[in-house]
Amino acid sequence: MSPPDPYLEIPVGKAVFREGDAGQTMFIIESGVVDIHRVARGEEAVARLGPGDFFGEMAMLDDQPRFASAIVREPARLLRVERAGFADLLRQNVEIAVRIMRKLSTRHRRSEVRLAEALAEIASLHARAVATSAKGPAKAVDAPAVEPPRLPPNAVRQHAAGVGVAAPSAVPAPVVAAKSVQAEPSCLLRHASGEEFPLDPSAVQFLVGRPDPVAGINPEIDLSSVDATRSLSRRHAKLVREGRLYFVREEVGTVNGTFVNGVRVKTGVDVAIKPGDCVRFGAVEVEFVAA
Repeated sequence: MSPPDPYLEIPVGKAVFREGDAGQTMFIIESGVVDIHRVARGEEAVARLGPGDFFGEMAMLDDQPRFASAIVREPARLLRVERAGFADLLRQNVEIAVRIMRKLSTRHRRSEVRLAEALAEIASLHARAVATSAKGPAKAVDAPAVEPPRLPPNAVRQHAAGVGVAAPSAVPAPVVAAKSVQAEPSCLLRHASGEEFPLDPSAVQFLVGRPDPVAGINPEIDLSSVDATRSLSRRHAKLVREGRLYFVREEVGTVNGTFVNGVRVKTGVDVAIKPGDCVRFGAVEVEFVAA
């Protein structure tokens, strides 16, 4: 007896699962688009996922009801991963393991920020309440009389004659000399197709890769338009600027490697690059150019 097909073909509009459903399965999108909805909060779409993205891992990991609904937006072909095969999947594809950890880390950081904001608001409300009770009932206070500005003795005559009168306190605005600021060098990555990816001269780090809606990450240098074979990891590498120097640093979990002038870069190690160098991210080769 042959094992069941692990792939599912799901048409537009159909739910893969609903919020509150029990779940022991996660899904990886081979083709199509899936929207993640939070119905309980009235959110139309939390995320829009495409090929290579995954969803449903939370219910599988903690054995709790589904946290959101997954609705197919474009006809989708999904790889179904049962809990029993999850460990094998992680051994075969380390990038999925790293992305799950990043996703959980992002959620944890967001929760900490929201908690800190809520505690700060509570403390502010408490401080205002204490200050109000200490002052007692508010009393009406008459506004102080404001003396009208005094005009020069001949102001009325000048006004009648149509002559403008300057305000007594008018002072010419000081002229500030502009300071010369040395601009940072403008650099870019250029693909053989002619497409260019400029680097913001005011930034010091640039994430290179593909958008990752699962973890909520959008790289500053999105090379997906020239990555026909989908060889890029979503967080593939970083370009780091220190003054006028640039370095390449490969990210943890990168699968297809990063190369400078044909030499493989070690994960987490900064490698200096200069204008004219060839940098390859997966199968995407670009030239580092000083514009």
